[in-house]
Amino acid sequence: MNSGQICMSTDRIIIHQSLVGRFIPRYVERVKALPVGDPADPATIVGPVINTRGAQRVSKLVKDAAAKGATLLTGDGAIEGPNGTLIRPVVLTDVTADMDIFAAEIFGPAVVIHPVDSTEAAIDLANNTEYGLTGGVISRDLNAALDVVSRVRSGIIHINDQGIGDEPMAPFGGVKNSGYGKFGGTAGIESFTEQRWVTIQHSGRPAYPF
Repeated sequence: MNSGQICMSTDRIIIHQSLVGRFIPRYVERVKALPVGDPADPATIVGPVINTRGAQRVSKLVKDAAAKGATLLTGDGAIEGPNGTLIRPVVLTDVTADMDIFAAEIFGPAVVIHPVDSTEAAIDLANNTEYGLTGGVISRDLNAALDVVSRVRSGIIHINDQGIGDEPMAPFGGVKNSGYGKFGGTAGIESFTEQRWVTIQHSGRPAYPF
């Protein structure tokens, strides 16, 4: 959606090691099949990013990771198109904390897959970021999913869904460095107003005993 240029777009997929062998091949196959190109073509799913500077930023993140040992499962961060704004979808793994893409908001058609060996490791990794806007927890066990939700520091989390979602009455907003306050419904009013207590005395106060 929007070539990944949405604040809610998934930058990181954190997945249990036991599922990696089944998940990654199917996911990469699906990503490779996405039609890429001219946004004026109704068949196009992934179009260009907003401008050349945006494309160069995404490309730099991908190439920095690759140079430091990340594995490119599809895509290479190369910039294409007549305007230098098209990047084919990128999927990376083996990304470590010394790579710029580890902590950056990618804001482009790229995603990092992080295998972990436990729920605790997944929660620690999810919280190891200065951002905290939105995310999704996928599980057949609702109680387990709710436990993860209670410990992940994020303003919005969707169970058994991806991170992009908004409703006019929902309290939309993040924590940490993901914006200020909430908007939507009464939460927006509360975030961007300040309550005051105002009184009016019509007959004067009773006399104080001093």
